Amino acid sequence: MAGAFFYGKRGLKMEQAQLPERLETERLVLRVRTVADAVDIFDYASRPEVSYPAGFPPVKSLEDEIYYLEHILPERNQRDNLPAGYGIVVKGTDKVIGSVDFNHRHEDDVLEIGYTLHPDFWGRGYVPEAGSTLIDLAFKELGLHKIELTCFGYNVQSQRVAEKLGFTLEARIRDRKDAQGNRCDDLRYGLLKSEWEVEQ
Repeated sequence: MAGAFFYGKRGLKMEQAQLPERLETERLVLRVRTVADAVDIFDYASRPEVSYPAGFPPVKSLEDEIYYLEHILPERNQRDNLPAGYGIVVKGTDKVIGSVDFNHRHEDDVLEIGYTLHPDFWGRGYVPEAGSTLIDLAFKELGLHKIELTCFGYNVQSQRVAEKLGFTLEARIRDRKDAQGNRCDDLRYGLLKSEWEVEQ
C-alpha cells in the first residue's frame, strides 16, 4: 500500500509507515482503533492501575478519549511517521480490551513499542500474543533495525512481557520520575532484527 512521503530525522525522504488495518492471532483480533471504540478504551485508560504504569495519567473523561482518538493520536502518527497501531479484541467479541502500538520513533529505523490492557484480562498472555504479531509484521514490512521498549522498574508485568518477546535489558536509568512524580528506575529494552531473525 503506497503512502504519503515525509522527511525523516536525517532529512531522508521516507514513505509514511503503514500496516494492515486488521490482523488476527490465535485468540485475538488486532484492529485500528476508532472513535467507535472510545467507551471501551476509556474503561481501561481511565484506571490508575493501567495508566500510571504505562506512563500517562488516567484519562479524565470520555470526551478527552474521543479527542485523543480523533486528533492527538493521528497527528502524532503522521508527524512521527508511526503506523496506526491496534486495539486488542478477544475473538468472538467486539470489545477493545487494550492496545499495542509503536508510540515513539527514535531513529528512521528504530521504533518503540507500547501496550496497555484492561485489568480484567491480565495474566492471560494477550499482550505477548499481540506484541509478537506486531513485532513480526514490523520487522517484515517496515524495514526496522531495532524495536525498543521502556517500562518502570516497579512494573514487573511489563518486564515479563519484554522477556517473553525476546527483548534484552540494555539500560536501567535510576531515579527517573513516573507519571505521578514518584522516583523509580526506568528500564530500557531492545530487540534487534538480527536477534528476531534467529527466532523465526
